[in-house]
Amino acid sequence: MLDICLIGAGGVGTCAAYALEKSSRCHVTAVLRSNYAVVQEQGFDIDSIDHGEVRGWKPYKVVPSLSSATTDQPYDFIVITTKAIPELVASLIPDLKRLIIPQKTSIVLIQNGLDIERPFASAFPDTPILSGLSMIGSRTTSPRTVFQEDPDQLRIGPYYHHSDSLPKSTQLDAARLFVETYSAGLSDTKSGAECVLAEDIIAARWRKLLWNGSFNTICAVTRMSVGEVLSSPGRQTLLGPAMREIAAIGTAAGYGDTVSEDVVQFLLHDTPGTSPFRPSMLVHLEKGQPLELDVILGAPLRVARERGVKTPVLSQVGIYCGGKRLVNK
Repeated sequence: MLDICLIGAGGVGTCAAYALEKSSRCHVTAVLRSNYAVVQEQGFDIDSIDHGEVRGWKPYKVVPSLSSATTDQPYDFIVITTKAIPELVASLIPDLKRLIIPQKTSIVLIQNGLDIERPFASAFPDTPILSGLSMIGSRTTSPRTVFQEDPDQLRIGPYYHHSDSLPKSTQLDAARLFVETYSAGLSDTKSGAECVLAEDIIAARWRKLLWNGSFNTICAVTRMSVGEVLSSPGRQTLLGPAMREIAAIGTAAGYGDTVSEDVVQFLLHDTPGTSPFRPSMLVHLEKGQPLELDVILGAPLRVARERGVKTPVLSQVGIYCGGKRLVNK
């Protein structure tokens, strides 16, 4: 039986914890903060397209902080599903050092953005870093309730680092074990949910960034849903140009096949103009919560500057979203 510590039991994290435990191959210790007391007492209620109605469910163990997640049994995986905000990452790393056992523990980052793995690889050179992309329509509707409307589509791949001291085969084996475990928890779903091994997770991140860097940011700037943006002149004046700027940056970085014009066209026309979907950045903005601007917009803008790619639309969106510091960083 594997032991897993999960940090960030929001919409994505709670569904991940449930799928992992449903595999019957692991125990999940979930680190909760503001909602610890209510979940400890009542558990989670989950309405899921994958798993149906789940009432009063609790992970194997819930704890109120990382410092209380220490255990005599070393963790096989530490899964992080919090927002990828640099200040939060910096605060996590010191506490993680007490939980990570070299040659035993792997870190799994199920988060948005670009270049999110680097701080962890630097802090833990002997630890496999698994990079994960989640395409799942899930959100918290109260401190203990989660609504999931789209199937769980998870891509996991090794973020190869320190290959001189940490063999690539070790990193790949860790990714395969996690994918097998997670997939077992989705095996009885009929919604199309899946967890698959990504051969090139960085290429997959550029592909997802086409959507996140355009829809997420522009919906936040305009305070409009995805459907409202698509059915407005903004599809042509903002959304398409922003997406093509991201494609140009990705191409300059060596990922042109992943961000081709065919992919851009698909993303621009795949969602109907009637969609009421409100991306996470807009939801967090409306709640007054921190935004993942640095990893979703700041990171590609830095690559653009390094590669000499012009980004008039993205730079302007960055100023409106996060001020000049984001663009000039």
